[in-house]
Amino acid sequence: MRKVNYLLSTLCMTFVQTVAMAQNAQKVKAITEVFGDGQQVTTVVVKYDKLMDGKKLTPAMFSVNEIVPPQLRPKGRTIPKDPVVESRKVAKVYTNNVPEKASTSKKGEYVILELAKVYHYLPAFNPPARSGNGSPKDGEKKGDGNGGPVAGGRPKPAMPLRSKILESYKGVTKIADFKAEVSQLKAIKTADGSKVAPFTMTSNEVENLIVDDFIQKEYYDKLSGIKMIYNLYVPKSYDASKKYPLVLFMPDATVTGMETTRTLTQGIGATIWASPEEQAKHPCFVLAPDYTQQIINDEWETNEYMDATVNLIHDLQKQYSINDKKMYTTGQSGGCMLSFAMDHKYPDLFAASLLMAGKWDSTRVENFKNAKMWMFCGKGDLGAFPSMNSITSELEKMGVKVSKAVWNGRSTQEEFNQLGAEMDKEGANIRYVVFPQYTVFPDDDHIDGMEHLQTWRVSYTIECARDWLFRQSK
Repeated sequence: MRKVNYLLSTLCMTFVQTVAMAQNAQKVKAITEVFGDGQQVTTVVVKYDKLMDGKKLTPAMFSVNEIVPPQLRPKGRTIPKDPVVESRKVAKVYTNNVPEKASTSKKGEYVILELAKVYHYLPAFNPPARSGNGSPKDGEKKGDGNGGPVAGGRPKPAMPLRSKILESYKGVTKIADFKAEVSQLKAIKTADGSKVAPFTMTSNEVENLIVDDFIQKEYYDKLSGIKMIYNLYVPKSYDASKKYPLVLFMPDATVTGMETTRTLTQGIGATIWASPEEQAKHPCFVLAPDYTQQIINDEWETNEYMDATVNLIHDLQKQYSINDKKMYTTGQSGGCMLSFAMDHKYPDLFAASLLMAGKWDSTRVENFKNAKMWMFCGKGDLGAFPSMNSITSELEKMGVKVSKAVWNGRSTQEEFNQLGAEMDKEGANIRYVVFPQYTVFPDDDHIDGMEHLQTWRVSYTIECARDWLFRQSK
């Protein structure tokens, strides 16, 4: 009888312990952010059905796999069929009473897992072999990366015909969501002392910081007859009785024909202007068009897309209270070339231009004499570096004052601001900054031929350059 009672008692205790351990996570949210090298999951929020105590948690109790849309991890030029799973390091864990990051831990139902940032080389295709000494492999030519052709170094592609633009129109498209698979590796205690059993769950919700604040819309250009899709950020504090600046961002060729929101996630060229910190200083509209076809080639020829973009700006001016004296253009690589082309054809449209690693015909800079431009490129960029040298030299021959400087791409924000203050003293409307070779990479481990694509990873983070842009007015 005692044996039977003992067995019953043991079974009851086991049942009670199992029930106590049955408390589990209810849902998982992945939070992504965009950096100069692209988009990635930075935070995972796990919602439990009981209050959790952050003091009882450590990063070692959890593991996270990032599930990346296959378009962002191609093998060469081939897109994998399935999402790519990448292990991520949990750098910090704490609790909160709301599903978001916090500076201090608070008791709540949410466990916040902050992930260590991962650096990705640009763009989303297989680069040449990595090299620590700057030398290409035997038999390998030194290129300048995708989107930055060497002047005279490759065949000149013909511009797409209007019919091709019409055929390629596909409406608003969005890339698949990032996901996070989180595992609680061991039983952990809740705030009331009960235990939560180990589990593995995949996120069922995603929040894309800043990117989700943009809206995607369609524009029909009556003059050319083409349709185009664009991303637009409207200031959260928008008041129709006030006038707001507008920043036009145009991407490089690596996202041409891709999903609409890829313009927002390939780097921070669009999203930096819509960040809470930037909007607090400079509330503005941000326009980031999605192009399905090439717009400008190495012969400086453009198609209907360029004029349609200008017409779109004028259309937005009718819809919103936009300050026509404080409209700005910026772009990287092909987007930079398009900014040059717009400044050439429409010299009175923009108050100033921020130009990242692009080229232009140095024999056609007459319309830049009274412009306000700030150019950035890396010394190792075999396309943009010689072209921007030629542009600024021609302007100097015309009597235009050009402020030139060499800045280490690994400078701190404080150092960049000090360098910018020195440039302010020169009072030039044309500014030109070159990053010494390889300093656009975060460390001494670099990839030859990728310097072009690394320039905007650095240049858009430079606060003094962004502040300079907003100081300019027509």
